[in-house]
Amino acid sequence: MFLCFSVVAIAQRDDRKQKLERQKIRLQDEIELANKILLETRNTKKLSLSNVETVEQKLRLRQNLINTLDRETEMLSRESLKLQKEIDTLEAQVANLKEDYAEMIRQARKSSDNYSRLMFILSSRDFNQALRRLEYLKQYSEYRRRQVEEIKQKENDLSDKLVELNRQKIKKEVLKAQMEDERNKLIAERNEQQQAIASLSEKESEITKELTEKQVQAKKLENEIQRIIAAEIKKAKEAAVRRGIEDEAKRVGLIFGKDFTNRTTNRALNDLIDKKKAELKAANKPVAAKPSAPASSFSLTPEATKLAAGFAANKSLLPWPVERGLVVQGFGPYRHPIAKSVVMNNNGIDIATEKGSKARVAFDGEVSKVIRVPGGAITIIVSHGNYFTIYQNLAEVYVKSGDKVTAKQELGLVYTDPTEGKTILHFELWKETQMLDPQPWLAGK
Repeated sequence: MFLCFSVVAIAQRDDRKQKLERQKIRLQDEIELANKILLETRNTKKLSLSNVETVEQKLRLRQNLINTLDRETEMLSRESLKLQKEIDTLEAQVANLKEDYAEMIRQARKSSDNYSRLMFILSSRDFNQALRRLEYLKQYSEYRRRQVEEIKQKENDLSDKLVELNRQKIKKEVLKAQMEDERNKLIAERNEQQQAIASLSEKESEITKELTEKQVQAKKLENEIQRIIAAEIKKAKEAAVRRGIEDEAKRVGLIFGKDFTNRTTNRALNDLIDKKKAELKAANKPVAAKPSAPASSFSLTPEATKLAAGFAANKSLLPWPVERGLVVQGFGPYRHPIAKSVVMNNNGIDIATEKGSKARVAFDGEVSKVIRVPGGAITIIVSHGNYFTIYQNLAEVYVKSGDKVTAKQELGLVYTDPTEGKTILHFELWKETQMLDPQPWLAGK
C-alpha cells in the first residue's frame, strides 16, 4: 500500500510539473504574439486603443507567467527539501553500514587469532555440527558480501541524489533570475501603459464620440444577426410542421408523388388527410397510431439534432477561430479604460491576431449568411443545429450561404485596419436567440 501511494504521489507531482511547464510555454508564446501584434500596430506610428488593450492583455499574461514561475520555484524548493532529507538519511545509513562492517571485520580478525576456520569445523562434536558450522561460515561470508554490495548501492544512490540536488539548485537559480527579469519587464510595461492611457485620456471626448458611433453600428449589426437567427428558427419550425403533416399523410396511407408533392400546401394536405381518414372510418379500417414526439423550442431535423448534440458535447474542446490569437476583450459589459463614462457591452470576444490571419470555423456546420455591410467588414454566420457561431471583421470570404463547412476550415481573411494596424476578429456564440460567452467553449491552448 505504501509503495502504491508513493507511485501515485510521484505521478501526481510529475503531472503538476508538466502542467506548469506547459502553462509557462503557452504564456511565453502568447507574450511573444502580443509583442508581434504591438509591433505591427506601432509601425503605424499612431497610438491607439487597440495598443492599450493588447498591452493590458500582455500585462495579465506577464503576471500569470510570474505566478507560474513562482509556483514552479516553490515546487522545486519542496522537492529540494525532500531530497535533502533523503540525502541525510542515506548518509546516516551509509555511515551505520560502514561502522557495522568495520566491527564485523574486527571480530573476524579477532576470532582468526584463536583458531582458523578449518579448526572451527574440525573441532565439531559430530558430523551434523560440522555441517551446521560450515553452513554458518557460508552464511556469514554471504552476509559480508551483501553488506559490501549494500554500501556500494547506498553510495551510488547518495551520489545520484547529490547530483539531482545540485541540478535543482541550478534550475532554481535560473527560475529566480527569469522571475526577476519578468518582474522588471512588468514594471516597465505598466509604466508604459499608464503613459499611453494618460496620452489617450487627453482625447477622451473624441474617443467617446467615436465609441458612441461604433455602438450604433454594432447595434445595427446585432439586430441583423438576431433577425437572421430568428429567420433560421422560423424556417426550422415551419419545416418541422411540414414534416409532421407529411408524416401524418403517410400514416393514413397517402403516397408522396402520387397523392401529394412538395408543392401541395399545408392546408391542402390537411384536407387530403381528413378526407382519407373519413374514407378509412367509413370502411371500418384502422389507422396507425401517431408516434409521440418530444416538445422543443427549436425543431430540428435528425441531422441537425446530431450536429447540435456534437457541438454541445465539445464544450471546452472547440478549436479557436484563428490559429494564434489573444483575447483582448472578453464577453459582457465593461467600463471603457479611457472614456470611463461609457459602458460597453461585448456580445462575444475580441481576438487580436497577426496580419494575414484567417478566420476558421469552430465546428462542422452550414453557412447561414454572409453579411456584407457597405464600406464595412464582412460577417459570417454558421449554424450548428440550434447553435450559431459568428465571425465578424473579415476583409475577404471563402464561403457562401448554404455551404457545408467542417471544423478548422478557413472562412476568410481577418481585416487589418490600415490606420491603426490592428487585426482583430470578433467571435460570438449563440444558442438559438441566447448569446453565450464563447471563451469557455474553446479548447485550452
